[in-house]
Amino acid sequence: MSVIELDRGQTVAAEQQSPRLSFFRTLRFRLVLSVALVHAVLMGAFVWSAVNKQSEAIRAELHNRAHSLITLMAVASTNALLAEDLGSLAEVTERVKQQPDVTEGAIVDVRGDVLASTDPHQVGHRLPAPPDGVVVHRRNRLRLHEQIRVAGQRVGTVFLEMSTRHLKSELAATRNEGLLFILLALVVGSVAAWVLSVLITRNLYTLMAAVRKIGGGNLGVRVELQARDEVGLLGGAFNAMAESLQRISEQVRSEHEKRTDAERLACVGELSASIAHEIRNPLSAVINSVKLLDRANLPVSDRAQAIAILNTESLRLQRILNDFLDFARIRESRLLEDDVCALIEEVASLIRQNPQAAAVRVEVECDACPCRARHDPDHLRQVLWNLMLNAVQAMPEGGNLHVRVERAGRIVRISIADNGCGIPDHLLDKIVRPFVTGRKHGTGLGLSIAQRILMQHGTSLSIVSHVNVGTEISFDLEAV
Repeated sequence: MSVIELDRGQTVAAEQQSPRLSFFRTLRFRLVLSVALVHAVLMGAFVWSAVNKQSEAIRAELHNRAHSLITLMAVASTNALLAEDLGSLAEVTERVKQQPDVTEGAIVDVRGDVLASTDPHQVGHRLPAPPDGVVVHRRNRLRLHEQIRVAGQRVGTVFLEMSTRHLKSELAATRNEGLLFILLALVVGSVAAWVLSVLITRNLYTLMAAVRKIGGGNLGVRVELQARDEVGLLGGAFNAMAESLQRISEQVRSEHEKRTDAERLACVGELSASIAHEIRNPLSAVINSVKLLDRANLPVSDRAQAIAILNTESLRLQRILNDFLDFARIRESRLLEDDVCALIEEVASLIRQNPQAAAVRVEVECDACPCRARHDPDHLRQVLWNLMLNAVQAMPEGGNLHVRVERAGRIVRISIADNGCGIPDHLLDKIVRPFVTGRKHGTGLGLSIAQRILMQHGTSLSIVSHVNVGTEISFDLEAV
């Protein structure tokens, strides 16, 4: 898998894990809310101003009607009051009573006695004479008083009271109409804003879908926007960016393939050189031994020594070739969910039986048994055998080999520590490469095989080593 494919996989995974955008955080919602609020505020201010103006107009009209009516009462009752014509005064109050919104009307003489009234029960009673022109507002009532004067002398007083319920009902109706207009403005404004937002964000959603496709690896996607506004310019810039990305991706892919081919050739050359270097010495010994055996006068002791060299070096060549074949023929790991502690105990038991580990104390420590992890049992057995055997060979005079298994969340960590000779600093960074070894008779493929197997498990070796102190090699597995 190429680097580009890995990046694409990570992008798609990140996109799948990202939460969806809430509607209340979208541009569409904000636009609708803004337009609706503007409509509501403007209509509210307009309705409030209209209601106030209409209220003032209605109040002024009511006051004018009241003043006109009480003036007419005073004029119509002047002569009748001077003549003390109660019938005419009663007729005046009766006409006043028929006027709209009038709740009470009365004509009082200079002494304060009620001569005529819209309420017959008040006739004959005495009322105080208030100052002329006084307007008194009571609850749902407007009460006016006007004195009747003849030649500068007060001869009586006219009382008039009118209801303001009609005024309040008209104001309430106006207010309700204003609220209805506000609600209608909200609805119309919201619908208009919604249509506008759809027209604006439709192209944005098209761009968003195209961006997601590019994030998924489809660099050939393009957008076709007919808009000639800023969104249309953004679409054109997006297409230019996509073309540039596609061109760069093709260049990167081409360069990656060239680099991969070059690395493959370099690896083949390095392996060839390493194999040639490893087999050169034993092959030279074999050739020299064969030449010695070809001599007819070769002493028996020298012949036996030559045959021993042939056997030893032939076995060495065979071991080198077998290790190389093991390295080259590693199959794909088949991961299973199984206990690793039992497998480690099995390999540790085999190590204890190895003659090279006669002076080595092998200890296995497991935090929790069983400790299940995803692994290929055959491959993990080979990894453990190579690592433990390397640790044993690093302690030719004996020592301690400690294998520890611990679980931390979703990870199972396996570490193998020894107190042997350690790995030199100049080899520490490249010890897992093929044919790199710090031992005289080692092939340098044990750690390379282990590293390749662990890479198929999604992990790798972690090595900490100090010369003449010891080495600790660890790796992680996915716990189940």
